[in-house]
Amino acid sequence: MTLSTYEPTRLEMLLTLTLGHTLLSPYYRSFVRDLHLDPRERILDFGSGSGVCSRHIAAQVQQGHLACVDISHKWMEVLRKTLRPYRHVSYHLGRITELDLPVASFDRVILHFVLHDIPAHERPAVMQALARRLRPNGRLHLREPQGHGLEAAELAALAAAAGLRCQDFSTHKTAAGAVFDAEYRQ
Repeated sequence: MTLSTYEPTRLEMLLTLTLGHTLLSPYYRSFVRDLHLDPRERILDFGSGSGVCSRHIAAQVQQGHLACVDISHKWMEVLRKTLRPYRHVSYHLGRITELDLPVASFDRVILHFVLHDIPAHERPAVMQALARRLRPNGRLHLREPQGHGLEAAELAALAAAAGLRCQDFSTHKTAAGAVFDAEYRQ
């Protein structure tokens, strides 16, 4: 089986950074605010990309720790620059299924518009790897676009297979279009 790799184009990087730090910044801030993070929590941000969402997470958990994971070398460079002011952040380049991150060490795992971009055959292993990183009773928060290759039923099956219980699931419209938000517990 071939595992996915990904590097953004220059245009994608320009658009993501321009919109993410201007027009869409309130959208990301609102998403993170609605998670009600405790400032001391240990957070795993999976698929951190450019850091447009990660920077709002880092600002909320300044007494805790934020571990950012991404498979892209280009995004990792941008992410390090974006989060430079924050000393409580670690950076992990690679696949979550292969990274040496401690098991049962994070209070929360956050995915924002990531899982739908992962090939369907890789999703079960990814969800299991993320669930293993959660502390007992830890929470996995996910926001995915509707109609982009990941349906609610598949997400429910992936979470259940990874040993996660659904705590909340909703669909609604946002600045980024129709999405579903889900919260699962270990």
